[in-house]
Amino acid sequence: MPELYLRLLNRILTPVLLLLAIYLLLRGHNLPGGGFIAGLMAAAAFQLQILSRGHDRVRSAIGPYLNSGIGLGLAVAICAGVVGLFEGTFFKGLWFKLNLPLLGYLELGTPVIFDLGVFLVVVSVATSFLLGLSRVSESAVIIGEGSVSPDLTDDPAFDPMETAGETSREVES
Repeated sequence: MPELYLRLLNRILTPVLLLLAIYLLLRGHNLPGGGFIAGLMAAAAFQLQILSRGHDRVRSAIGPYLNSGIGLGLAVAICAGVVGLFEGTFFKGLWFKLNLPLLGYLELGTPVIFDLGVFLVVVSVATSFLLGLSRVSESAVIIGEGSVSPDLTDDPAFDPMETAGETSREVES
C-alpha cells in the first residue's frame, strides 16, 4: 500500500508535471523542448501515478489507450509531413495564426503538429514500458541464495514457492 506522503505528492506533482509537459510541447518549435521531452515528462507523471496508486489501477484507466496512442501519434506525425507536399516539399513548415480570446494569438504549424505526434508515441511507449516493469517487479519473488529464479508467468496456477523449493533441492544434490 502506498504511503500517505506519496499519495499527497501525487496529487500535487501530477498536474504540475502534465502542465510542464504541455508547456514544453508548445514551445518546442521555437526553443528547446518538443514532443520527445514533453512525452517523457508526461510519462514521468504516469510513473508517479503507478507508484502511488498501483499499476493495476493505472493499467485499467489508461492501458487500453496506449496501443492506439502509438498508432495515432505515428499517423499525426506522418500527416504533418504530408501536408508540406501541398506547398511543394515533404515536411515543409506551414504556419497558421489563431486568435484566442483573452489569450492573444497562438501560432500553430506543421512542426507543432509533428511534435504532437512524437509526444503521443513517446508517452504511449514509455508508459507501456513502465507498466510492464511494474508488473514484473511486483511478481518477482526473492528465493534462497544459490538457487535459480523461476520464470515469471501470468498463469494463476503458478506457485513460485513450489518452484523455489525444487530448484533449491537441485542445487543441494
